[in-house]
Amino acid sequence: MKMIEKTKNRKSSTLTFTPRIAHLAWKNIWRNKIRSGVILGAIIIGLLSGTFLSAFMKGWVIGTVNDDIETQYSHIQIHNKEFIANYDINAYFIREEIEEKINTSVIDDIHIQTAFRLSLTGMLASPHNALGVTAKGVWVEEEKQVTTVWKHIPEEEGTFLTDDVRNPIVISQKIADKLKVRLKSRIVFTFQDVHGEMQSMAFRVGGIYKTTNGMFDEANVFVRHSDIFEYTGLPLQAVHEAAIMLADIEICSIISPQLKSAFDDMSVQDWGDLNPMLAWYIEIVDFQTTILLGIFLFALSFGIINTMLMAVLERTRELGMLGAIGMSKKNIFSMIMLETIFLTLFGGIIGIILGIVITLSTMKIGVDLSFFMGDLFEDFGFSSMVYPMFNAIMIVRIVVLVMLAGILSAIYPAKKALKLKALEAMRQE
Repeated sequence: MKMIEKTKNRKSSTLTFTPRIAHLAWKNIWRNKIRSGVILGAIIIGLLSGTFLSAFMKGWVIGTVNDDIETQYSHIQIHNKEFIANYDINAYFIREEIEEKINTSVIDDIHIQTAFRLSLTGMLASPHNALGVTAKGVWVEEEKQVTTVWKHIPEEEGTFLTDDVRNPIVISQKIADKLKVRLKSRIVFTFQDVHGEMQSMAFRVGGIYKTTNGMFDEANVFVRHSDIFEYTGLPLQAVHEAAIMLADIEICSIISPQLKSAFDDMSVQDWGDLNPMLAWYIEIVDFQTTILLGIFLFALSFGIINTMLMAVLERTRELGMLGAIGMSKKNIFSMIMLETIFLTLFGGIIGIILGIVITLSTMKIGVDLSFFMGDLFEDFGFSSMVYPMFNAIMIVRIVVLVMLAGILSAIYPAKKALKLKALEAMRQE
């Protein structure tokens, strides 16, 4: 008898995770279609929401970073070190010297765009109000290569510093509202020149822009370098800022160290140095989405455990019978585990696919948050228009989390099945 029992146990132990056990587990899921359908629906909705929300958050952060780079920071900026300390008009450098050094310091096959600017702080006034702003004195065509501000000027709100207006100035919609001015209105910019004397210049509003960053809009205006330069008292070719735009944000990590080494007597800052919070957003977004999905799956796991536990208790006699005819506890454990894992994976995969479909449908058109929050996000530097995005790493991470949730959720119901004694279970009605 002992030999027969050992042989029987040896044979039954080989059934663990075999196609037969897997097939039986899959059929067991659909024995109670309503119960399985309810938990599947919860898993699908949870994973759909989690996948889309992860893509939404990633798109929001990446979009905010890209918008800020394209409008105000560019990828790299070069300044006189004293200018960074106090924005003194006398803390300038000579454009020709820096331009030549940039061209010789950068790897030949990397394409860069550089724009030079004057940066003058002063007071912008209309007959109704006055505001402190920074006026950027730019070369127009050069500036268009490193910033997208000109693209944020609606057709009915003028153009970016064209020659059809004498002394044109481009201001933001926020500044226009506060000064109570409109296109072609006359405003005066007052600033201190290199000799400490106050200079006032009259400008005509030639364009009104509106970016996705309200803080930037409130503080910056654009004028032509040639219009304002003679009032500064600066020497020829003097500028305060060199803004460098690269083909891709990833290249910044290559170029930035080269320029910092070449300009050791200057302040060379990449976009992460200029705004450390943006760099932190990039680093933390993947962690945030993982935590978010973990919370979703943690909540779902209670529903999965409850469903499978009910299934085990309802099948007490059946599981007892399987034990009585020779199925080992190891195989029973494997069957319950597979039922739970199949249920979680099946619902999870459908949820992920639906989440990807919704993400793909909104990647180009975007999600406009202004309908319920107005410009509140933009006032804090976040875009109110979000374009969700995802990548392969994100999908792999979600699948791994789903599998982990399925395995962990299966352990308790499967252990509960192991505690059933065959004869006692068969006697229950």
